[in-house]
Amino acid sequence: MRQIFVALIALIVLLPTSQAFAGELSGRLADGWTDTPIEGATVEVLGLNVQTTTDAEGRWEFDLPEGEYELAIEAPVFDERHQSRLVHQRVPQLRPARAYVYTSAFYDRGVPAAPYPVGLPSTSGRIEDPAGPLELWRLWGRDPEMASALYEIPASQPPIIRVGRRADHTGAQGCTDSSNPIVAIDEMTLDEYVKGVLPPEIGVFRNLAGASEVYKAFAIAARSYGLYFVLRYGPGNRRDLGRSVPPHNYSWFHIDDTACNQRYDDQRLTITTNAAEAVSELIMVKRGSPSTIDKYEYAASCGKHGSRPAYQSAIVPDNAPTSACAGSWCGHNSCAAHEDHPNVSGSDRCLVRGICQWGSISWAASGKTYTWMLDHYQPNTELRTLASAGSEPAVRLTGYVYEDPDDITGSAIAGATVRLSDGQQATSGANGAYNFDRVLLSEGEVTIEASAPGYHTATLEKTLEAGVTNWGSIRLELDPDWEPEPEDPEDPELPDDPVDAGSDVPDADGADVGVDDAGFDDAGGVARPENPWTGGESQMSVLSASPGVSGGCQAAPGLPAPLLLTLVLFLLGVPGGRRR
Repeated sequence: MRQIFVALIALIVLLPTSQAFAGELSGRLADGWTDTPIEGATVEVLGLNVQTTTDAEGRWEFDLPEGEYELAIEAPVFDERHQSRLVHQRVPQLRPARAYVYTSAFYDRGVPAAPYPVGLPSTSGRIEDPAGPLELWRLWGRDPEMASALYEIPASQPPIIRVGRRADHTGAQGCTDSSNPIVAIDEMTLDEYVKGVLPPEIGVFRNLAGASEVYKAFAIAARSYGLYFVLRYGPGNRRDLGRSVPPHNYSWFHIDDTACNQRYDDQRLTITTNAAEAVSELIMVKRGSPSTIDKYEYAASCGKHGSRPAYQSAIVPDNAPTSACAGSWCGHNSCAAHEDHPNVSGSDRCLVRGICQWGSISWAASGKTYTWMLDHYQPNTELRTLASAGSEPAVRLTGYVYEDPDDITGSAIAGATVRLSDGQQATSGANGAYNFDRVLLSEGEVTIEASAPGYHTATLEKTLEAGVTNWGSIRLELDPDWEPEPEDPEDPELPDDPVDAGSDVPDADGADVGVDDAGFDDAGGVARPENPWTGGESQMSVLSASPGVSGGCQAAPGLPAPLLLTLVLFLLGVPGGRRR
């Protein structure tokens, strides 16, 4: 009877997971340059030991409980293996996911380029802003005499950005709400946003000489550009949809994910993520006026005819000594810019306002650094620190607490206590997922301990890896000797003793059963990270948190009481419990 009771307790713990809504998580993998579908790529749901391969159309599909997931993709393309991750993948899914390999291999073999290629600098949009650059001291009531001081955003002003996700991200349908509507809005930190801008903007540069320096330069440009829109679209002129967009319940956004602003996607590459983190918190501001910020635009190529920096009309020559080539295409030899160049005859689209993307990679091939590129293309700007609270390098650590490694979502353990050796503690949700938003990289390695009533405590050692979400799912084994604390019959007026969430019961054989399945993990349904910027009333309500549902990650409703009672009676063999 004791074993039946323990099994019953474990089943009741797992009931919310079994009631979670199951939905489709699907997507397509293609070549960014030619839109050729990639067949035979492995797509892994991190944390669940669940994977599939893409079909002849490059598509994949999973059926998963409601929640948020991260996917790992590995694609063999000719003689090269492409690896990336897709973050913020949600069930229910508002639109199929998209991922790309960034290579010239298909184009070099005669496949024509797509009209709006992804990851290849070819098109660029523009939003007119007659109001001109923003003077930041005016927004925050700063004294203009302090303009020479180092500009810092106070800790109560978190650089949070909302990204409008349009139905078509390529640009084929434009960027008006009537022709290409916003179908979702994602909220994230500015640093996370920058990591998602670099691959779809210039992902094809990843194997070229000097690519890391180019990615650093554009990480700074992308962060400055995004911050401009965060500040421009304040409470008085938000980009309002006039309706709520599920599952986030957001109705306004700062910036969209097309080239009409700057491209953003959920895909992450190691080289671009590392570059973004290397220059984290740096932004461009007007030289001599660190309180002034503009969009500081960029475009694909000026065809070596020169670019026009911010705050001046004179054109800066841009004839690099080498021409960077992605396969058979040397991008800096042609024009793909904002407008006609005044010194070039005909309709040419050769004038870049700001940074030239193909020009940057050409200069990088000559050994130029990211600071040299920024000074060359934007000589009237200077770098300033976007100071933030908790800026010490850290990573996100997440995973599942589960019982069966072959069915993690079906055996998830809700309400488990997860402790780290650095002192942090969390509780697993209804889907068994736990999450720590900031684990300092200086820890090097942390011990993860998980415990739950009715189970042996387990631990595992996790070496922290920079630049990615760190996964540490952990398995617990049932303790057949466990019994719940009996109620005190002598004093029914006293409240029940609190449950010992720490579960100090040692393993039966002295061995830990934690499983570190790093590389095969994901926290489906992990709640949105807490905002680390609290500690004072925000002066800009545009940065306040939105009320409403958080990312579609709500726990599923529990089992109805009558059904739960029937189940208990059945397992205990009590008359009235139905038997077959």
